[in-house]
Amino acid sequence: MLALLSFIFLLIIFIYIKSPRLSKNEPPLVPYTVPVIGHTFSYFLNTENFIKKCLKEYGEPFNIIIFGKVVTVVAQKYIPEMIKAHENFSSIEVFRELIPLHLILGHDPFVNIDFHAKTTREQISGKLTLHFDRIQKDVLYYLDKQIGECNKPKSVKEIWDFTNHVTAKSIANICMGEEASQHDDVVHAFAVLTDDMNKFFFLPPIFSFIHPKLHEYVISLPFLFGFNPIAKHQKVLINRMKPIVENRIQQKKILGDSYEPSNDLLEFYMSQSDFDSSSVDYNCLSDLIAFMIFAGIGTTGRSLANLLFDYVGNPQCWDELYEEASTINKECNGKLTLNDANKMIKLESFIRESFRHTGDMIIAPRAVTTDHFTFSNGFTVPKGRHVLDFSEDSLFSESVYGPDSKSFKPFQFVSKNVSASKIDKTYLVFGGGRHACPGRFYAVLVMKLFLYHVLLKYHVRTESGNIPKKSMMGPFSVPSKESLIFERRKE
Repeated sequence: MLALLSFIFLLIIFIYIKSPRLSKNEPPLVPYTVPVIGHTFSYFLNTENFIKKCLKEYGEPFNIIIFGKVVTVVAQKYIPEMIKAHENFSSIEVFRELIPLHLILGHDPFVNIDFHAKTTREQISGKLTLHFDRIQKDVLYYLDKQIGECNKPKSVKEIWDFTNHVTAKSIANICMGEEASQHDDVVHAFAVLTDDMNKFFFLPPIFSFIHPKLHEYVISLPFLFGFNPIAKHQKVLINRMKPIVENRIQQKKILGDSYEPSNDLLEFYMSQSDFDSSSVDYNCLSDLIAFMIFAGIGTTGRSLANLLFDYVGNPQCWDELYEEASTINKECNGKLTLNDANKMIKLESFIRESFRHTGDMIIAPRAVTTDHFTFSNGFTVPKGRHVLDFSEDSLFSESVYGPDSKSFKPFQFVSKNVSASKIDKTYLVFGGGRHACPGRFYAVLVMKLFLYHVLLKYHVRTESGNIPKKSMMGPFSVPSKESLIFERRKE
């Protein structure tokens, strides 16, 4: 009896300590039944319906409790205010807490996020003309390797894994060069590294009910026993890059000013002022590339899988998309250039619509980094508060996309002449403002080249004949696991 009373007493103290303390003029806190747990289950089990219900009853913004922590939710009306006030918010602070990469990489890559963003913007997106032929070659290589001629129907399973490898082949070439990207172990490392990392970090933060730091401590325990989920992939990267780096250092010594640098990120990293050619830190180089993989492979591969399923699910578009692709292919005599790719306005519109139907409820959560932030309606949120953007409210805005905004409208952007990478207040799939994804131009190009070549060569359908739906993991969507059937297109 004494033990039971002691437990109840400690539980009461714990609940009291963990009870939310809201500051003055905060958004309303949605009522909840279970202390500490709050709205956790309602939020993760049916994010869309839960948030829509809260919006209807309390307006925006409003506060909820997830894993014992107060978070603020904004939707279409106040997302633009948050994006505009970029100096008051940071997505990096949220990702650093949810995905402590320093446990794996040995340092905090988010500290140098501006460097990574600039590298992506200038060395990848800014050089698409130089990268174009390599990207197209790599897309064709993996289509041929994985699908081939398809004189007989071929079933391809695990489409997301397939599209991750398509993306990996291209990014490996841009990051480490042509030589390294020829090796299957390098492409495989690029393709699965993010997934292996996510399996480790994306554990439900159940210990956050007690304290946020306790969750980080628990997931760091395996490292105390020498377990690192991506160590084997980093070993592959180092083994493959080492002879390349050594050869380039030697060539620079021999050729001097006549040395012609390679057009890849490895060369770019070697050109930095802190690079020491006499004592190369290969762990640092692999960490830089690993972060680029983490930032680009999973998201691009997922978008590519979604695009393929959206194409299969909209047979009314097949003829028009094929006709456009076939016309461009004839005009360029089968030698597509970046300028030719930009002429495919129907394909561009289809890709943009596929992004609009991404399925994610939350795109870019942010944390308040200043003392506080006050919305235009007077509600104030304190420093450190996580603010979730209910992006679906913007992506399916009826005032912009009509009363049937949730319908898939493949060619609605053709007349508007807007690219799939262009962001606006109702198209937030790449974030917004100054912190919008710098790699979006590359991602769109890969998707365009991929579907263009699929259109020219294959008929694609689902194995069941039905149109599969995305799965949901809390507020995030996951491409269907259904197989797709590829068959050679007949002239």
